[in-house]
Amino acid sequence: MRSKQRHVAAAGGLLWREGKGGELEVAIVWRPSVGNWSLPKGKLDGDEHPLTAACREVEEETGVPVIPQVWLTQASYILQNPDQPDVFKTVDFWSMRTEQPHAQFVADEEIGQRAWVSLARARHILTRPRDQQALAAFGAIPAVTATVIVAAPAAVETNFPGPEVTRPLSLEGEKSAQALAALANLYRPRMALTATARACVQTTEAAATDRYSVNGDSIFDAEAHSRNPERSGQRIRELAVVGGSSFVCAEPATIADSLAILADEDGLEVPNVSTPPGGAWVLSFAGQRLIRAERLR
Repeated sequence: MRSKQRHVAAAGGLLWREGKGGELEVAIVWRPSVGNWSLPKGKLDGDEHPLTAACREVEEETGVPVIPQVWLTQASYILQNPDQPDVFKTVDFWSMRTEQPHAQFVADEEIGQRAWVSLARARHILTRPRDQQALAAFGAIPAVTATVIVAAPAAVETNFPGPEVTRPLSLEGEKSAQALAALANLYRPRMALTATARACVQTTEAAATDRYSVNGDSIFDAEAHSRNPERSGQRIRELAVVGGSSFVCAEPATIADSLAILADEDGLEVPNVSTPPGGAWVLSFAGQRLIRAERLR
């Protein structure tokens, strides 16, 4: 009797650029060991986050530094083995952009070539159903022009005698903020805005790099939000107009109202807009329109 299936998790990306004449092109790689073209992807290392693995694998296989955008799909398939347990493999795909599309490629034993091809050509060349599934998901959404990471402050000290706005992160909260920062920085934000509450500032500072500075924005403060609930959502939309990636930290109630308003205005269904401490959303925009809201977890 054949034993139980073994699960292997993998992740990859559909990396795109604007080619000659403005035509969209996607990166594909040639695998000499199996003799076919595919989208770049690979296995997770231990308990590595799928998004981290996706970015790492695409960069390793293409030589191109990537910036993730929208989660596209999870493909699954079975690798049969007559002598060992079958392998049930899942692959999460994200769309990805790059600021360095002409980065140098160096072939190795695993990846022999990298090519940029049109979406139509990719559909013809890539024969594996999992790659076709990712291509179909990518083709079904508008081109993403901006990403806004909206995060709630991480867990705070419970026994703190001072005013609520000065309550700091707990030790657990500090660790959570660092974990969030590692994921948020994969998107390479160009700016970071935070409500002025201490926990929000600390959560945002954990993600700060030399790419950007942390700026307080009282529009996201709980008191200001209670007076004008629509203004914080408008501010997020203003960030989308700028393009690229941005990071925002605000209280969960502010996030819930802002997300609900944005989704309602743009006809996007988001059943549950609650955000736990240290939780975050990836908001994807096409121009000013919100086209996707996904939890970053």
